[in-house]
Amino acid sequence: MSAYHLAKVRAKLSRMLSEEELRALGDEPLEAALERLRGTPYGRHLGGDAAIAEGLRRGFWEDVAPFFLSLRGRDRALLEAVLARWRVENLKLIVRAKIRGIPSREVEPLLHELPWEKVDYKALLAVPGLEALAKALPWPDYARRIEAVHQQVGDREETFPYEAGLDSLYLERLIHHLAGAGPDVVPILRNRVAKELFLWCFRLKGYGLTFPEMVGVLPDFRPLIPQEELRRIVEDPGGWRGVARFLGPGAEGELSRLEELDLGALGDLFDRDLVSKVRRAFATAPFGVGIVVGYVYLKELELRRLIRLLEGKGVRT
Repeated sequence: MSAYHLAKVRAKLSRMLSEEELRALGDEPLEAALERLRGTPYGRHLGGDAAIAEGLRRGFWEDVAPFFLSLRGRDRALLEAVLARWRVENLKLIVRAKIRGIPSREVEPLLHELPWEKVDYKALLAVPGLEALAKALPWPDYARRIEAVHQQVGDREETFPYEAGLDSLYLERLIHHLAGAGPDVVPILRNRVAKELFLWCFRLKGYGLTFPEMVGVLPDFRPLIPQEELRRIVEDPGGWRGVARFLGPGAEGELSRLEELDLGALGDLFDRDLVSKVRRAFATAPFGVGIVVGYVYLKELELRRLIRLLEGKGVRT
């Protein structure tokens, strides 16, 4: 890390949308909101109505890609693991298309063009079958995961095992980086992994999976939380309030005011906690990679808020 990265992050943070600007966008009709967005760094990526959400995503990718290209060694590997969420989304789309027989022309517009990856996802979509897909992947760990699931599932037309396997691998890689990360990175990464892990567990419970069945789907979460503690949080009545241990001061009081588990409210608590952890990284380690990782996550939060906001105005995403 260098003074260059600190200066770049500070400049980019100054161009992020404020809470006031986001609220104003929410209050305005669609055309006025789009006009306001055209005056932001997202503006040059916005096209017609059908391409609005993808234009916002493209603005996010192009904003963060220079960090990936400028980092080296472990710092780049860490950022690659953070950004791999978008790779996983592409691979899940391709797997669904192959299992369900969805025509390529319907899937191609949905694939994300990731500027930090020199991968032709449309070519991966065109290979015949899942075995061929695994062999064509440039990432050995993702290839092995798809091959392992395919051996278990065989010719059954089930997408869930593949999607769960890819999501699990994504979290597994982030958990792996927790072990070697510096003190500026660990709180940020721990916040994001904990959010994904808990929300996933509660959704799986809603789908009817028992805790032992969840353990078979999840990555090895024990570096983050003991298995018995996770079981209590997921299974016990009111156990979900135990998530407060993974959040900042005041979270226990906020959770106690919820009469029942609300995944949206829980996710928002983790997101607010993330902001405080990124601020701490700036204060304590301004030349550490934590400020880059933190900025990428904050920018991703902004992107998701914008997409939700536009969905509420009828924009297709």
